[in-house]
Amino acid sequence: MLSTLLTSTQATPCLLRDYDDSLKPNSLVNVHYQENNYQALLEHIQTGKDQGWILFLAPPGKPNTQFFQNAGIDKNRVLMIDSNKVGDNLALLSTLLKSNNYCTVVTWVNELSEALRLTIEADAQLTNTSCFIYCKH
Repeated sequence: MLSTLLTSTQATPCLLRDYDDSLKPNSLVNVHYQENNYQALLEHIQTGKDQGWILFLAPPGKPNTQFFQNAGIDKNRVLMIDSNKVGDNLALLSTLLKSNNYCTVVTWVNELSEALRLTIEADAQLTNTSCFIYCKH
């Protein structure tokens, strides 16, 4: 369950391996390979100045509202699209980033090519939307 993963990573933070080491620290798109480490995401949400919507696109589990409250995140800012309602995460991600409806979009994918990451970065730049992508490969 995502809330269990999120809770356990707060207690034991570890280094995240970014997709591309040359990414700027202020990059809008953050790609991580440790799917069970959400420390960077939590820090971004907790310290971010934008109080807009936070969208979880096809999470591997359902975060519970108690977790968000414990993390100091207003649960009313959090939206979720279940994985069983999503055919193509990356195509939908592109559309969501361009919509300018969210301050942060979080999704999980099997793999992400450099070309696709650059496309997602361009989509995020259009609306200044932060994006966290958790990859298996």
